[in-house]
Amino acid sequence: MELKTEFEFEAAHSLKGYNGKCANVHGHRWRVIIWAEGSEKLIGKNGILWDFANAEEIRKELDHVNLNEVMDVNPTAENIALKILSKLEKSSKDLKFKVRVYESPESYAEVSSFEKKYF
Repeated sequence: MELKTEFEFEAAHSLKGYNGKCANVHGHRWRVIIWAEGSEKLIGKNGILWDFANAEEIRKELDHVNLNEVMDVNPTAENIALKILSKLEKSSKDLKFKVRVYESPESYAEVSSFEKKYF
């Protein structure tokens, strides 16, 4: 079974060690898409495989902050995607996830714990 949810958040960041305008603090409207996959046997008694409210918790952590202050690494789209994936995998060990983080409408980073699978 596969689930998908999306959310957006507003946050600032700057890229340390980057030679360009992104070295300065600036903001984005980030868009995140999360896919969750698991066996139908993992559906709980409440009928839920993975609670979409989990995405809202992640959004709240990232919304209207300076990402440099809440991340231990350079807050690139790649590192944000990895951070979200790590959090999801730790909270739901029996499920697989794919995370896509858009820095702009045209540009995103994607990371997955899925075995080779195409959407």
